[in-house]
Amino acid sequence: MVEKSRKWTLFVGLLLVAVIVSAGCIGETPTEEGEASQASTTETSTATSGDEGTSLSDIFGKAKGITSVKYDMVMTAPGEPSVTSTVWVKGDNRRMEMTAEGQKMITIINGDKQEMYMYYPGENMAMKMDFGQAPESAVEEAASIEQYNPTVIGTETIDGKLCTVVEYASPEGSAKMWIWQKHGFPIRMEMTTPEGTLRVEFKNVDFGDIPDSTFELPADVEIMDLQSMMESMPSNGV
Repeated sequence: MVEKSRKWTLFVGLLLVAVIVSAGCIGETPTEEGEASQASTTETSTATSGDEGTSLSDIFGKAKGITSVKYDMVMTAPGEPSVTSTVWVKGDNRRMEMTAEGQKMITIINGDKQEMYMYYPGENMAMKMDFGQAPESAVEEAASIEQYNPTVIGTETIDGKLCTVVEYASPEGSAKMWIWQKHGFPIRMEMTTPEGTLRVEFKNVDFGDIPDSTFELPADVEIMDLQSMMESMPSNGV
């Protein structure tokens, strides 16, 4: 169980990077729905620039112009069933919805109010979490990826989207990212560890505006402050 938890810790770390980097897409571009699904094609390349003459730093730089984005994130770990969640990002605000064991769970991070909640709509209850544990900003997370000096290994077309493929080594293992050249948005990520390959895919990407209410809890929700509860618990002295 400890080893399995460790695998998922590494996986979640990868997902956090993916979520924040994906928050860096250009917001004024409409969703490219109706793109023909194409077979993936790969071109080997050792250059450090995109297929359109765009440098890797320019592609990552597009991550700084976000307005808002919504997408489905499909996560697959070795020996585990795939898990799909829907993510909304607008500025410093985020919302992630997923269903596990029949229960819907929603994570809301409201950067404007410096608040983070784990919301269970089926129970009309939310737990207020420590905002200090929330992911870093988009710029900080994008910079954290660049510190690994990613190398362009080629280009690949996924579902009609031309992607620059990069690889890099992190403390957790070797990683690859397929970045949509047009928007600087990750379409796929993979990390190879001794336990196997962890994969994240991004689908149904929509750059449309998102209402601010998306990042608010319903007014009648019962809120439990987890941090206050922990602080009020008596210490177990010996």
